[in-house]
Amino acid sequence: MFPKEAIKERTEFNKELYEKLFQKTGKPKKILDLGCGLHPITFPYTNIYYIAADINQDSLRKVNKHFKKNKIKGEILNIDLNKEIPKSKADITFLFKILDQLPRKRVVEVISNAASKCIIASFPTRTITGKRMNKPRRIWFENILKKLRYSYEIVRYFNEIFYVIKK
Repeated sequence: MFPKEAIKERTEFNKELYEKLFQKTGKPKKILDLGCGLHPITFPYTNIYYIAADINQDSLRKVNKHFKKNKIKGEILNIDLNKEIPKSKADITFLFKILDQLPRKRVVEVISNAASKCIIASFPTRTITGKRMNKPRRIWFENILKKLRYSYEIVRYFNEIFYVIKK
């Protein structure tokens, strides 16, 4: 139904990852996933209200179909993060592998205006070819968080680094 390579990325450690992340944030009742792609399809919980936001309408159609089939409560938002930031309030905002694609000034705006107390942002730690990056941490991002006076913790997995941010 969905391209396997598009959704297999975190499936090997999905449940473990979210347990570890939610230990740091508390289990949310509502999630806002900005730049979601097909991520909501792999999300292991069904009893959380899920707001999926992306610019790609094809991905959103697939996510919407998944929500309906699995009776997941939530909504779909077609947005371009370069132009707008949803006003939707949530316990946690996900920003998975999207911030490298935005100008730094826009990253500050997105992080500052996300209507949640916790943000979980991630970045890849391997290149498309699978090689480890020389500098997987995003010092530029850490400097933004320090400037905004947001505390954060880092959670590492073999192919991704997660910043658990508290505003």
